[in-house]
Amino acid sequence: MSTMSQRSHLTDSEAWRVVGRLEGGQTQAEIAQVIGVSQSVISRIWNRFLETGSAGRRPGQGRRRATTPNEDRYLVLTARRHQNMNATLLQQHLRSATGTTVSTQTVRNRLHGSRFSVHPDNRRIFIWRDRSSRNNPAFVHESVRFGSGGVLVYGGISINGHRDPYIIRDGPLTACRYRDEIIRPNEVPYAAAIGDDFLLMDDNCKPHRANMVEDFLFEEGIVRMEWPA
Repeated sequence: MSTMSQRSHLTDSEAWRVVGRLEGGQTQAEIAQVIGVSQSVISRIWNRFLETGSAGRRPGQGRRRATTPNEDRYLVLTARRHQNMNATLLQQHLRSATGTTVSTQTVRNRLHGSRFSVHPDNRRIFIWRDRSSRNNPAFVHESVRFGSGGVLVYGGISINGHRDPYIIRDGPLTACRYRDEIIRPNEVPYAAAIGDDFLLMDDNCKPHRANMVEDFLFEEGIVRMEWPA
């Protein structure tokens, strides 16, 4: 069989699976044959893992990224503002706003990369595996061992930039804490840095919509995006 169709690069997730196979006892030649790449590709991934502890390619390697960080933020914000939009509509919005054309899969990848999760709530063990590798210990990863714990994080992001996330400690988020710990020290200066186009987007949870918060935002001249009930 001709080897002309063999790939010369693997995605980061595929590279990590290669490492898992190697650690599970498979040879480089066996993995190369199953995946459809040359053995030199497998060897390069393994050497990179041994040298750096990472299987993914270093920044600057491979193809140029299809979107800029600002375009990534635009996709995330647009998806959050219009939760019924699919990848095709987001693709069209990005092209209209920036002139950049990307595939719908790229849109999905950017949105997937924006997710933040401490642990799933179903207490299952997730298994990432290739075909014909069922129950291989190298592909079993227990994501939650004890099924407890968590963290509440508030972050700010816009097309023009972002700020560091704020970890809410010592009890629940009340309206007073939302105003004094998040809006006053974080969103007020951030709004001033963005300028007159700043629009605050939070949601309808009770601390966000309390009268004291509404009054404070009015006094500071911060306009809030209205969410449907």
